Formats: sequence, C-alpha cells, structure tokens
Amino acid sequence: MGLVNLAGYLRSKDVSVRILDALNLGLSIDATLDYVKNHKPSYVGITATTNMIFRSAELADEIKKRFPHIVTIIGGSHVSALPEETMERFPSFDVGVFGEGEKTLFEIINTGKIDDSIPSIVFKKNGTVTKTAARGYIENLDELPFPAYDLMDKFPDLYRPTPNNYSALPVAPVVSSRGCPFACTFCDRAVFGRKLRAYSVDYTISLLKDLQNRYKIKDVCFYDDIFILNKNKLYEFIDKKEKSNLDIAWSCEGRIDALEEQTLKDMKKAGCWQISYGIENGSQKILDGFNKNINVNQIRETLDATYKAKIRARAYLIIGSLPETIETLEENKKLILSVPLSDIHISFFTPLPGSEVYKKILSTNRMEDLKDINQYHINYIPPGLSSEILMRYMNDLYRRFYFHPKRLVRYFLMLFNRHKTIHLIKSFFVFIKILFSKNI
Repeated sequence: MGLVNLAGYLRSKDVSVRILDALNLGLSIDATLDYVKNHKPSYVGITATTNMIFRSAELADEIKKRFPHIVTIIGGSHVSALPEETMERFPSFDVGVFGEGEKTLFEIINTGKIDDSIPSIVFKKNGTVTKTAARGYIENLDELPFPAYDLMDKFPDLYRPTPNNYSALPVAPVVSSRGCPFACTFCDRAVFGRKLRAYSVDYTISLLKDLQNRYKIKDVCFYDDIFILNKNKLYEFIDKKEKSNLDIAWSCEGRIDALEEQTLKDMKKAGCWQISYGIENGSQKILDGFNKNINVNQIRETLDATYKAKIRARAYLIIGSLPETIETLEENKKLILSVPLSDIHISFFTPLPGSEVYKKILSTNRMEDLKDINQYHINYIPPGLSSEILMRYMNDLYRRFYFHPKRLVRYFLMLFNRHKTIHLIKSFFVFIKILFSKNI
C-alpha cells in the first residue's frame, strides 16, 4: 500500500513511475537488476521493514555497482525508526526518507537535490550522516490521488489474502486512515505518527466504486490500524455505502474496547463479515505490560457480541514478551480456547525499532542481530522460559484451536470453494510443517 500511494502521488505530479514488487513476483536480485537495466530509471526507491532491510541493502549494493548514476532511496518503517543508523550501516543508500513519504519523495525528484532544504530526509554530507527536520503530516488526506493499483503487476489476482481472510474474489486492500492514537509498547508509529487522520467517507466510497468498476472487486480488506474508532464516520460510511448500492463485502481491523453489539449488527448489515482484533494476549498481566488499556472481561464481552452479530472474529496474539511466564501462557490459552473466535494468528514478541520496548530489550542483550528479526522467529526469550517452551506452546495452542470439530468442518467446507481449494491445501501443508517444527 505504501508503494501504490507513493506512485499515485508521483504520477499526479507528472512523474514517470513504475512499481516492481519483486518479492511477490518471486524475482531474484539478478532478475530485478535486469528490470532496472531495461527501464533505465534515474531513481530507484526501495521500501523496507526491519526484517527486509538487509535484503534491500543487498539490492542497493548491486544497483550501485552496475548503475552508479542511479540514485537509491530507502523508505519505510525501518529507516523511519532508525534514520541515522540505517544510513551509517548501509552506504549504498544515497538518501533515506523517514515518515510520510509522498511530498518528500516528489521534492527529491522534482528538484534533483539531496540537501538540507528538503525535510524528512537523511543522507551523508562530507562523510557525515545528516538528518533534516521532520516534515509535518498531511492533514487533508483527500488531496492525495487514488492509490496506483494499476501499476501492480497481476493485480488483483496476485494479491489474495489467505483463504480465511476473504469472502469473495477479486479482493483488494484499502487503507482509509493514517496514524494511531494509542500507545502500545510493542508498536512502531514512526511512519504515520500517533495522530489519527482519515480520508473522508466520500473519498473512500469513491475509491471502492473505482475498484469495483475497474477490477470487479467483490471484497475489501481495510488495513487501517483502527477502522472503527470514529463512530460518526463509521455510521456515515455505513449509510453512504448503502445509498451508493455498492455490493462489496468488507473486513477490518478493530479494538476490543471500541465496539458494542448494536454497532456490530449495523456493520453486519452493511457487509462486514470479519473483524481482526488486536487482542495480543489473554493474560491481564501481559495486557497491562503492553499498555493495551483493555481487560479480559472486555475481550469476552466484545467477542460474544461479535459472534451474536454473526461477524467472524479473528485474533492477533503475541507470546514471549518481557513479563511472560508459564502462568501467563496458560492464562492466554485458557481464554483463547473459551471465546468465540474463528481464527487466530500467533506471533512471537518482537521488539521492533521505533517501539517503546526496543531500546529496553536491546540493552539486555537477549535479542539476536537485527538481520534475523521478525515476528515469526523467536527473537527474545523472557527470563525463566526457553525457545523450546515457546515453540511447544505455540504448536499446542494452534493444534487445540484448529483441530476443534467446528473449525475442522468449516475448513472442510471451504474446500468446495474453487477459488480457495488450492490455496487452502497449500496452507494446510505449511500449517502442518509449523506444528511439527522444533525451531522457527
């Protein structure tokens, strides 16, 4: 979504732009370099999270070796969280863009400059890393053009979520707001900040109409940090979607303390079929440590209300954080197996650069090198636990959750959906591989 937003903005300013999603297309670095050679760009921009920064730097190294005249630009969450460190460690990046990137990227290209006059960049001047003042956030997001989905090769066919995360095809991702006002200790808000800014409902409805008309989209996944926080906008969306006769199903992300039964029922009538909740953990001790400002009773009440509204509930879970113990692991398991959830997604606690816990955890020297950091590897082991305990616990929770008869029946019935069959079978074998893995 970052790439299509940047590309859409540049194109609206008459900049010739292409997107190559090398990762999704399965391209090697050599194939990516061939693409660069064929299209002869003046600039190559690369977006990277922390777990992709080393691979991105490897690509930038090869670009500078073969095409030294090309300006390499790094953006995304990693450089936004660690701007100076990124430029010191990876000299093949000519310039880093931190924070919201549209206006900064255009200024670099439009002026041809990399100097102190451009806000929100980090670069080397006379061998010393220099960081300019941060640019203010875009307050009126409606001034931005629609994301350039058309520049994504094989969109929307290549961009399917897992089978349990779409109701119909074609499906498209949409982000209708930026920023998050909450202060969860594990979260990095370096790119879009803590102030919630939203596109207008009219903009969002127009975007959905465009997706439907151009790509026959039948389902939309809203990936906003908090789609449902502003109740007035939520109900305005429900009302205008109905009046526009948009026949599009949708799912979204949600907070446990932001919804009640009547709102959920109204969302269901408006086409919402699934909500992914950032529950994180079923132990109150862990929730408090994360600064989630929710309690276990709220989790039960909201999930019960979601079930009554006939909306599927999916939970994001984090295990292995700083105060985790055998007792908190069991509290988490007890809750998750007793509430009406359709799916769970478990990740290992990961102190991401830019988060409150990053420096605290890093100083304990209990984390591996950043090269290996991601939420699917064990990056941190709490005192009193081990990687074997965490792995065994994750596998056991997945087994007990998904081998429940009701969920087995639901997944069996999915096999008769011709769009999901092959993907579901592949996912099943990956799932089995994870369950019986000793390491991840």
